[in-house]
Amino acid sequence: MGGRARIDRSQRCRSRGRRPALAIVATILAVAGLLGPLRAPTVAAAEDGLAITTSAAYTIVPDRRLVRVVLDITARNRKPNVTSGGITTRYFYESARLAVQPEARNVRASSGGAAVRASLTPADGYAVLEVRFRSAIFFRQTATIRITFDLPGGAPRSTSDIRVGTAFATFVAWAFGDTGGIRIVVPAGFEADATGSPVSRSTSSGTTVFRASAIADPADWYVIVNADRKSALTSSRVNLTGGERIVIHAWPEDPEWQERVSELLTSGLPELVEQTGLAWPVEADLGVFEVHTPLLEGYAGVFFQDEDRIEISEDLDDLTILHEASHAWFNGALFQGRWINEGLADTYAAKALDGVGIGGWQPKRVNPTDADAVRLLHWEHPGRISDEETDAREQFGYNAAWTVVRSLVAEVGDARMRAVLAAAEGRRIAYAGAGDAETVSGPADWRRFLDLLEEVGKSRTSDELFRRWVVTDAEAGILDRRSTARTAYAELVRAGADWRVPFFVRSPMSTWDFAAATERMVAARTVLAERDEIAALTRPLGVEPPGSLRIAYQTARDSLDEAATIGSTMLAAARALAAADAAVAAPRDAITSLGLLGTMPEADLATARSAFTAGDADAELRAAALTTLIGGAPEVGRGRFTALIVALAVAVLLLVVALVIVRRRRRARAGFGAAVPAGGPPYATLADQSGGRLDDPPGAGRPPTGPPAADPGPGGERPASPATDTGDAS
Repeated sequence: MGGRARIDRSQRCRSRGRRPALAIVATILAVAGLLGPLRAPTVAAAEDGLAITTSAAYTIVPDRRLVRVVLDITARNRKPNVTSGGITTRYFYESARLAVQPEARNVRASSGGAAVRASLTPADGYAVLEVRFRSAIFFRQTATIRITFDLPGGAPRSTSDIRVGTAFATFVAWAFGDTGGIRIVVPAGFEADATGSPVSRSTSSGTTVFRASAIADPADWYVIVNADRKSALTSSRVNLTGGERIVIHAWPEDPEWQERVSELLTSGLPELVEQTGLAWPVEADLGVFEVHTPLLEGYAGVFFQDEDRIEISEDLDDLTILHEASHAWFNGALFQGRWINEGLADTYAAKALDGVGIGGWQPKRVNPTDADAVRLLHWEHPGRISDEETDAREQFGYNAAWTVVRSLVAEVGDARMRAVLAAAEGRRIAYAGAGDAETVSGPADWRRFLDLLEEVGKSRTSDELFRRWVVTDAEAGILDRRSTARTAYAELVRAGADWRVPFFVRSPMSTWDFAAATERMVAARTVLAERDEIAALTRPLGVEPPGSLRIAYQTARDSLDEAATIGSTMLAAARALAAADAAVAAPRDAITSLGLLGTMPEADLATARSAFTAGDADAELRAAALTTLIGGAPEVGRGRFTALIVALAVAVLLLVVALVIVRRRRRARAGFGAAVPAGGPPYATLADQSGGRLDDPPGAGRPPTGPPAADPGPGGERPASPATDTGDAS
């Protein structure tokens, strides 16, 4: 309880509280008494020769809200008598002075059962307690005195470092005198710890006792005692409609704190949810505990992420209350980096206060060149604020972080900043591609914060702000390399138009591997160049390229090899299709048309186009075959024309031959007939008895018997038979 180990696990908060006085000087102020001498020559006030041994007991009394102190003193005169010239001078003491806590009240002193006079005189950081002995003590004489006084608990938010109540007590125990012992009693029911000088600890029947004996140097000895009795805290539950479940634990003596914290969380938490755009992240009850300010070691509050617990100073500070509540989101689960989470917590706590009408909070003006300045990337937790230098450094860190984040939120706007926070919560990559953004591993540090601000939030000032406030000049080199890579990335985005950058390129951009990202962007630009050439070839044709190249490009995770292969194949097909289209559209002479007779180039072109759009593997072959067909048509036409001429010549020749043959045949048929008179033939002609056919030419079947007859004249083409072969029919 209260130890540094507990604090070191926590999310620290703004240093608004008072720092406890950790070095207490309990100086012994024993001085000589001023009694008149019995005999002036023989009696004198002693110089410092008084030895004081003490035994102090501190007991916490919760019901009376005080610490009761019982201090037993044994004072011994060690100032020897001095004899000179026959005269003996005796030194004596009649009082002693001690430094006690400045809060000491109700001082009483007694010696041997009789009251002695005691008085308090305020001093700087302590009070001087002077106690009178019953009588002066001379050399080797002693006096024993019991002193009692109270250390009353201060009211909440008072300047006193003492608090004593039914649920909590804290005070600083001092040692007294030249040497002595201390006993501290914490009543049963309290869990107590002691920090500072070494003490032993024992427990009996629930009562805790801390002891230290033979303290050699009381002036440097102190112990801070803290005692908690959580069962005595008041508990007030706040259940909100958004699922927020808060239990507020306050000191019974401080109803104002309980009421104010409850009221502010009731109105402020829904406003925080609205401002951040993030759902309340705590599933169980979130406990909020009132704590004495010095116990926070210089801070105003502490958020214990793993325990769903907040400790808030008794000092009522509206910004601190909502600042601590906002750490439910702004912790290592969202971003790693103290300055990011503290800056977000202050920024959104202030915005929530604006939303509930009690705003106006803003950081103190700081500058990176201030004497106490530190670059925020190196603003580390000091463990505790124990000196002015640490306090100044912490004050700068909180105000600088708030200044940077506040400026960024104001620039990108509430809506885009909510998108930034949502992307961080979902661990989504800042460099988005097609479809839903991928999730990424690795630390969500200042680098991812910067990427999200620029890619999701569209910030234009974040790089300059990070250079000025966050990184050192030596570390700015990585921002230079990032700037160069982002310029190339922006050019790739513009070149891609509606083709989103593949994860293959976006991944090294996200991990800040800019050398790999640059190399991969070269490969991506090659694919896009092929895409553009394909579009230039197919657009005039009214042909839509298949979507396979775009899909392969946008979904590339491990390489762009598939996209490169598809691009090369598609480009070759596009070139072939463009050539085929040009060939089909080109004017054709008669020879070419003759060569294409019996083919359908337009239909073949339509088929090739469809194959290209469908992404068929044979699209290039179809287009190339069509180009080859048209290119070879003139030669085919010439061949066909030659063949046609030959065929025509042969046909003409055959026709002539046929006509000749027909003519001859007609002549032959005319030679075998005679003229027929109008009244019918007077004679009949007998068949050739030689066995020849009637239409055979003369002499067929047998040799002629004489010279050919004279021309019969009109009406016959055929020569007459010899007279011996004809007879009278009658």
